[in-house]
Amino acid sequence: MTEFTFSKPMLRGKKKDRSTPGNIAYALFVLLCFWVGAQILNLVVHAPGVYEQLMQIQDTGRPHVEMGLAVGTLFGLVPFLVGCMILGVVALLLRWRHYV
Repeated sequence: MTEFTFSKPMLRGKKKDRSTPGNIAYALFVLLCFWVGAQILNLVVHAPGVYEQLMQIQDTGRPHVEMGLAVGTLFGLVPFLVGCMILGVVALLLRWRHYV
């Protein structure tokens, strides 16, 4: 039978150079993009008549709800950041468990 040999071992545990500050900067950039997108969607939906036009509802009996930037941030960005933090802690624990 034919034998194949490779010049470099394929399964060697070669560690890559990881940049923690670069990963953190990228994560913050992604969070900022999601937050800006949520704020833009919030502005579009709360513009006068846009929601009714999209939903094709002409119901004036409903109360008009105003949601400011602080409320959108509190109930949008904060839970997202907390969820990311929880996932980060779980990933960190799994990584530590893998090395121990």
